[in-house]
Amino acid sequence: MKTSKFDQLDRIFLPRSAAVIGASPRDGFANTLVGTKIRDRLFMVNPNYQEILGKKSYASILDVEDPIDYAVIAVPSQLVIGAVRECIEKGLKAVHVFTSGFSETGLEEGIKLEKELASLAKGKIRLIGPNCMGIYCPKSGLSFNPAATNEEGSIGVISQSGTIAQMFNYFERSMNMKISKLVSYGNAVDLDCPDFLEYLADDPYTSVIALYIEGTRQGTRLHSALKYTAGKKPVAALKGGVTREGGRVASSHTGALAGTGETWSAMFRQSGAIQVEDIDDLMNTTVALSSSPPPGGKGVSSITYSGGFSAVQSDMCVKAGLEVPQFSKEAVGELRKIVPVAGTMMGNPLDAWQMFYRYSGNESRLADVFRIIAAEKHIHSIILQFDVIKFMVRMWGGQAGERLEVIARNFLEGCRYARDEAGKLVLITVYLDPYTDHEQERQLSFFLKKLCQSQGFPVYPTLNEAIRTVAYMYRYSVIRQDGGKGQVEG
Repeated sequence: MKTSKFDQLDRIFLPRSAAVIGASPRDGFANTLVGTKIRDRLFMVNPNYQEILGKKSYASILDVEDPIDYAVIAVPSQLVIGAVRECIEKGLKAVHVFTSGFSETGLEEGIKLEKELASLAKGKIRLIGPNCMGIYCPKSGLSFNPAATNEEGSIGVISQSGTIAQMFNYFERSMNMKISKLVSYGNAVDLDCPDFLEYLADDPYTSVIALYIEGTRQGTRLHSALKYTAGKKPVAALKGGVTREGGRVASSHTGALAGTGETWSAMFRQSGAIQVEDIDDLMNTTVALSSSPPPGGKGVSSITYSGGFSAVQSDMCVKAGLEVPQFSKEAVGELRKIVPVAGTMMGNPLDAWQMFYRYSGNESRLADVFRIIAAEKHIHSIILQFDVIKFMVRMWGGQAGERLEVIARNFLEGCRYARDEAGKLVLITVYLDPYTDHEQERQLSFFLKKLCQSQGFPVYPTLNEAIRTVAYMYRYSVIRQDGGKGQVEG
């Protein structure tokens, strides 16, 4: 990417000042932005108010004496052209048009209005949208979601859908998903997906990128941008509308060309991006890529609390394209010295339930279990299924929290060794019955999840999500070695 292009987009994500055109006391953008670090450099524009949320309201952006870099336009569609024209006259670097009612409607007047908007902006101002949520950047304070945190991270998100962009904000805290920059770009009459891919590829604060896309008018350029970006950092991609029915919906959502599922899969594969199947996969895989090394192979070991789950886990791993190798005789011998024999299964998966919630006196040896398994050459990923809090509460009552902390700190020591010393991918599942009304169970599950996340481990609510994530992570390691082959059709 040319340095000038990067600097141009960097100024958009990191503006010196911003305005909300069409602000009101009930406006989501105004209410959100006054709560971020950009509040002292934020201007409200609406001729119907003298003051909004304690800040002076201007009748026009031309009335603001201070220079402004960036504006959110949230006025009815018939007023957008006039607002953009005033922003150009004011000398703004960029505008985000939140307003809908353009080509996505499929109506002639909406399509005509969008063409007029694109023509007006061309060469005069950079434009995000219309029909989108715009930018979230904790470093600058730009945001569109009051639920978002102000904590800076390393995950970049590009989403054609505003709702899916907001989902990343909603799940930031619960998934320990720390975002560097996020953009919802909608109809893309000016700045489009390739622009944001190339920018985040060169952004030193972004280490992994999540992409949700429905369609494009720039297939060749998108392929080039994907290949450039995936060559520098991991890209997890979800295409909305890979079926005929989904493609029809995707085309009508933003007015972009959806294309066939096969064509998109080929483009992702050849560019080096990891294609995932749903929004949960996208978030889960992104979190894992941001915190863990990809596995060196497809061998998985599960540490569980049930013989039944051991069989199910093995089936799930194989169906996901992974392998469940048996432990070596040496490893089994070492494990027998630690794991109680009665009621357990000394194999892979390892059923070690007695060490989890019955008193065995061997809690301090839990770390050794992970060291032994991590030393196995054919094991590349480890999944710890810790879903026994309900049983611990029943057995230990008021002492369950103390017991849980002792056990967790010991197994986390082993998890850190497996990840940091042995280079294994380590994922943890903490399940909570969504229908439980038991407050102690909820509190302990939350405590354990946060404790594991504080050590940098991805935590998932179900075994299925953890196994699917391992499969995508393994796919990424293969993609890195393969580099993508063949040509994109069409």
